[in-house]
Amino acid sequence: MKIKLINIVALAALASSVPAIAQKTVNGVTMQRGFMGQKVTPEEMAVIGKGAFKGAHRVAITVFNVAFPDENHLVAKTSGHAGGFVSSARSDLRTTMTGVDRATRQRIADQAYKTFVAQLTAAGYEVVEAPELARLAPEYATWTPQPNFSQGRFGTYVAPTGRSLFWWPGDTMKRNATGAFDYSMSALQMMTDRPQAFGRTPMVGYIAQVGTIAVTLVVDYGVYSTSGVSGKGFGGKASAGFLPGVTVAAGVGIDRATTLNYWKPNSGGFGALAVLQIPVRSEAAFITDRGVEGAVDAAIVADPIKFEAAASDVINQALPKFVSVMLENH
Repeated sequence: MKIKLINIVALAALASSVPAIAQKTVNGVTMQRGFMGQKVTPEEMAVIGKGAFKGAHRVAITVFNVAFPDENHLVAKTSGHAGGFVSSARSDLRTTMTGVDRATRQRIADQAYKTFVAQLTAAGYEVVEAPELARLAPEYATWTPQPNFSQGRFGTYVAPTGRSLFWWPGDTMKRNATGAFDYSMSALQMMTDRPQAFGRTPMVGYIAQVGTIAVTLVVDYGVYSTSGVSGKGFGGKASAGFLPGVTVAAGVGIDRATTLNYWKPNSGGFGALAVLQIPVRSEAAFITDRGVEGAVDAAIVADPIKFEAAASDVINQALPKFVSVMLENH
């Protein structure tokens, strides 16, 4: 307990010294800072603690959540000063999507789970299903699930048929709409948010002697762009843009979306995290009505059949990336 307290205090001290930073985002890809502050495109996957994947053969999936955003509000801001004058600019973007019913979302979640299990099996992993995991580690059956189709950070959360929905760190946090990654608050919240499934997954794996996997898959209806911040001159132009297309959404380590967590059986609580940083987007048409074409605000009405087809396509492209990460570091 003392160690945990010290870590939280140290994190709070570190976070308080780091300002909110509005990074430039281009079609769902957040630019990162390289040499001399130069903005660079991130690697497709960010992997933390990759050594935890070594020796994984028999695995169980404790959490598999598929999130479907229903709306998003993004604010881009710039500010600057020159010659004693101060200026600022702001751009607001609001989007919504309707037309995709619960049955369609359930089928997408079911297919995503089946696909992931099939890919793990084809890669040589033995996948222990939920009933067997509950037999090996009875505590798993006592976890408190959320109602399926609960609302969370990324909209509507769906668990595959026959599985339960469990919150993961950040799922109940408010989605960041500022166009900035607030390291000081987000880092602290992510580190201190410990839902039951997150806190107990490593222990369940230890008792059952299996590697444990938790997946969050965010299936969005487009990608977003923001201008970032310029403090030069009069601050520059603020812009926020939206490009429709069924997408497996990406993020960064501190503001993540689609992720995979893994703990080996004797992890001691230290696991691996893989974060998708470049989204997988389909250009297939799925919209029946978009309101005013080209407007900053977009009210999308989707064709559920076309949305499902495009979702299957991008999911089938995205999930193998996580299996590949596991294999590469096996």
